[in-house]
Amino acid sequence: MLFTQGPVLQHPQAVLRALREADLPHWLAALRAPAVWEHTSWNLPTHDADALQRLAVYVWDEAQFTPSSLLRLAIADRETDRFLGTAGFHTVQPDNRSAELAYDLCPDAWGQGLASAAARSLTDWAHTHVGLVRVQATVMASNTRSLQVLARCGFEREGLLRSYRQVRGVARDFWMHSHLVAPTAVG
Repeated sequence: MLFTQGPVLQHPQAVLRALREADLPHWLAALRAPAVWEHTSWNLPTHDADALQRLAVYVWDEAQFTPSSLLRLAIADRETDRFLGTAGFHTVQPDNRSAELAYDLCPDAWGQGLASAAARSLTDWAHTHVGLVRVQATVMASNTRSLQVLARCGFEREGLLRSYRQVRGVARDFWMHSHLVAPTAVG
């Protein structure tokens, strides 16, 4: 499951690029924005230094990359390179040819089609370049914006996972969605 080229974002205003250490404070600020925080399952430490250290595992390090590595890319403004959010995969399972898609945006980047473009680009890339059969996404039941993104990108809702994750000490329900590679005809 190694790859030679990364996903390309099909959006006129933004690009996908490696997540840099300089992006981490901006990412932390976005994740802590009340409108983002209430609908995500991030359980970040309250001290900024500890939280930034936790996010630093996503900074790209080619020397440490393995087929089961976490992959998180920055979504950045095409003109200014300003950090707008992230998109990528966690729970990568090479043996099962599957991974879980995750994305988040700074609130001032909402409503521009960026999350949909990133989800679509990463999903297509995972199927065509990486060889994943299944891309899944779990979304907190309250996160209607993210549920709409997945629907626009052709993900199928598989079911409600009741009390699936502890979110800051409270068991929360999540919807499971999947996008499967199109089956090939067997003749």
